[in-house]
Amino acid sequence: MLANTKGGLYECLIADFLIKKGLPLFFYKNETTKREIDFLTQREGEVLAIEVKSGRGRARSLQHLMEDKKVSQAVLFHDGNVGEEDGIRFYPIYMAMFL
Repeated sequence: MLANTKGGLYECLIADFLIKKGLPLFFYKNETTKREIDFLTQREGEVLAIEVKSGRGRARSLQHLMEDKKVSQAVLFHDGNVGEEDGIRFYPIYMAMFL
């Protein structure tokens, strides 16, 4: 699958899972820094930031949002394995249904 198509498909897949769980979806973009977060939602009274990467890209936008806005939960779905780094939880795309 072409890399430029895969990212959009992954984002649609994650959005579909979130909508089916009945979670409200929002998008975040900082006009000054141009940083974006694919999805913001609320779960158990907390704001959850979700980023989707088709490769093994960095989570700089998530890191900055956690620092600047005090978002306490951040998840990155990607092609890699399960992990956690700097308070960001990493999950493979296929685990989105367990969010």
